[in-house]
Amino acid sequence: MIGVALVDDHPSVVAGLAHLIGTADDLVLRGAAGSLGEARSLLSREDVDVALIDVRLADGFGTTLVSEAALRGKPATLILSSFGHPQYVSAALRAGARGFVLKTAPLSEVIDAIRRVGFGGTVFTAEQLKESQRPSVMLSERERNVIRHLVLSRSNDEIAHELGLSRKTIEATLTRLFARFGALSRTELAIRASNEGWLDV
Repeated sequence: MIGVALVDDHPSVVAGLAHLIGTADDLVLRGAAGSLGEARSLLSREDVDVALIDVRLADGFGTTLVSEAALRGKPATLILSSFGHPQYVSAALRAGARGFVLKTAPLSEVIDAIRRVGFGGTVFTAEQLKESQRPSVMLSERERNVIRHLVLSRSNDEIAHELGLSRKTIEATLTRLFARFGALSRTELAIRASNEGWLDV
């Protein structure tokens, strides 16, 4: 059985997906959450194998949960969105999602996506992958050093100490990087840097 968690702040969507999952013999619903806070507790459960997460929630972005799950190594995450904007697909990929499915997709497609992700596969179409491509990243030496320490989970104070800079300088550098790359958190920025080889020579 594949344990499934739903993260969406639209009750009608949750109800429909819950019914859909209930009709599948190999899927079992472990719970539903409508906010980042509620979802963190749900997604930390050992019996949750796949999480369907809306890209936009009332209190933040679903990609934050995707990034956190990617760092833990579980559960596998599948973005379910009303919008297929390239930036959403790109953010999902960068965060570590295993797939991206539109809410308008046929129900059978959603069930198939859950199964594929649950068994270690991915659910991105060729068009989605093409749209999510970005030009090569150019970083200054300071930005590169800050990101290198960020990937190592260092705090701003630790980074400032290591680089001989002020804490405000580190904060300003990170703020510019967040805006430049559309990152929603330190975790997302670190994961993207690692996945896309920003620090590779």
